[in-house]
Amino acid sequence: MRRTHARNPTRLLLPATAKRPEASTLAIEHSPSWIIEHENLEEKIYARLRALIVDRSIPPGGRLVVDRLARRMGVSRTPVLGALKRLSLEGVVELKSRRGIYVRRFTKREMVQLFQVREVLEGLSARLAAPHIDRAEVDRLAEMFRRLSVAPTPAAVRRYIEQDRYFHWRIVQLARNQQIAHALESVNMMFFTWQDGLVRPAAETVQEHFAVLEALRRQDPNASEATMRLHIRRSAERLEQEADVEEPRAP
Repeated sequence: MRRTHARNPTRLLLPATAKRPEASTLAIEHSPSWIIEHENLEEKIYARLRALIVDRSIPPGGRLVVDRLARRMGVSRTPVLGALKRLSLEGVVELKSRRGIYVRRFTKREMVQLFQVREVLEGLSARLAAPHIDRAEVDRLAEMFRRLSVAPTPAAVRRYIEQDRYFHWRIVQLARNQQIAHALESVNMMFFTWQDGLVRPAAETVQEHFAVLEALRRQDPNASEATMRLHIRRSAERLEQEADVEEPRAP
């Protein structure tokens, strides 16, 4: 299945290659946006790297060179290493023996597993949000999708992805459960690292968003959970079909 991609044209890292991993190094250009203030350094560096990975300015397979990151941010190696360690524990970056530190590449089968986790957690979020959401909130979210273009152009896909993420996270917020929110933050970090386009066309998934919103409008917990789970499950099933073709299972 050919997928429409929404890429960020600004690349701070090039993808790593098996033959020349050293080619995937960070360009050392001084930019004010990269300079880190000298307080809560590790937390700020961690947040900055997360953002760069999520928006794919640092793409999957991109090499993270500690000295160059530190020099570009105007800090020492220590807080950069601490931030990278946190990202490693989250499964977002990985250390390749004798090669360096890279943004992790996820397989489609790994993403199917993340979709399965999302199905459960976001389904529960929709159930918990149903009693709290009001009609004005539902109308606002529905209007947001009505205004969106579902054309398969890069700009339209990019905008749709942004609003889709907001829709899902807003329902998690309305669930008022910090444990679910915390669990999904970790899952979504890995998911956003992988995502570079839509698993299914926007014209298909937008109707499922409206179905979720209609269940929430009725404040029906059972229907809200069921429609959200079905919405996410369908994407998981599509991705699994692709994985069966592109990533044969080991015997």
